[in-house]
Amino acid sequence: MSDIDDDGKIWLRGSVRPEYGVRIGDRYFVTGKEDSENSNCFIRQKYLVVDLHDPKKQYRIFRRFSLDLQPHFSGTLFNGFTKTRHADIKVVTYKDKKVEQFVLEGEDYLLNSDSLIDPIQIMRLTGWK
Repeated sequence: MSDIDDDGKIWLRGSVRPEYGVRIGDRYFVTGKEDSENSNCFIRQKYLVVDLHDPKKQYRIFRRFSLDLQPHFSGTLFNGFTKTRHADIKVVTYKDKKVEQFVLEGEDYLLNSDSLIDPIQIMRLTGWK
């Protein structure tokens, strides 16, 4: 995650549990990563791209967050952030209507089940430019 400044759990106001998130500069993003999923996050052009992969359940979710999205959710840094001071923050989450998502599962998943897919292949699979 070389493009990511820090990562850890963020407690969103009204949520029952903390969620995984990343910090890019002074912006925070909750990616929607579940504990059972492998995750790879990187910056491509003006987007944060998130690759969530669960080999046991055989699915892969790609999410693309514009770095220009305005944060609307209130949260608090919970744990795991080692380069960031504890703070109350505003967050962009995967639930935002402007976050793009692409899912591979079933036969499609089996064709693309490598643990890592390079960014160019992700862009081809999703049709994102």
